[in-house]
Amino acid sequence: MLLKTKNIVLAGVVLVALAGCSAGSAEPAETTGASSPAASPSATPTATATAEPAEALVAFSDEELAGIFSGMGFVPDEFASTSEVIGSVYPGLTASDPSCLTPFGLGWDENAALSDAALEFGTSSDRSMTAVVSSSTDADVASTLVAEATDALSRCADSAIFEMQGVAVQTQVEVTEPVLTGTDEALGWTVTGSVGGGSFTLVGLTARVGGNTIALVGWDPETSEEWVPMATQGFVDEL
Repeated sequence: MLLKTKNIVLAGVVLVALAGCSAGSAEPAETTGASSPAASPSATPTATATAEPAEALVAFSDEELAGIFSGMGFVPDEFASTSEVIGSVYPGLTASDPSCLTPFGLGWDENAALSDAALEFGTSSDRSMTAVVSSSTDADVASTLVAEATDALSRCADSAIFEMQGVAVQTQVEVTEPVLTGTDEALGWTVTGSVGGGSFTLVGLTARVGGNTIALVGWDPETSEEWVPMATQGFVDEL
């Protein structure tokens, strides 16, 4: 079961150049045996450095991502867009700068760089978390998604840029160090704030594995601190 599973997963080529020693003199001394390898150009060892090609990344299909979602306790193919996913859990949440919601995975389905990527998004079965996962063969594109989330957290922190059903949302953002294994990049964050006299806490993680990127957010303050890292690690293990 997703929320109870803890999966912890987890040379170089050394090139030795053999240089031939050439020993010679204008008047080489007479020898009675076979000539030494150093004196014979044809016997001089050589080494050629050959760069090994980078390993090609293999992307998941939409169907494979949907299977991963189902196995992780998330509901795939329920919503038509990432904005519908976010709106189903955070109704009425808007931002004057939509890019500030990039850490939620919002807008990944409209990102031109991901036009050839497989994409899946949805909520957990108990609706306490949302997840958006992209899979492509381009690690640079995947890394850009992490960079955009990092930038959004920096630009949009501690601002009145958000509204919930027309009411201003006051927020404070703390960037955290994720405890995950098997990732190439990972970003953690916690948002605390208040709206209409009520307080809230959101916990999010954005992680990259090769050309795969996941944005996972939990909104339940009683479970998010524990469940969000567990769920993210589960996705990472599958990717």
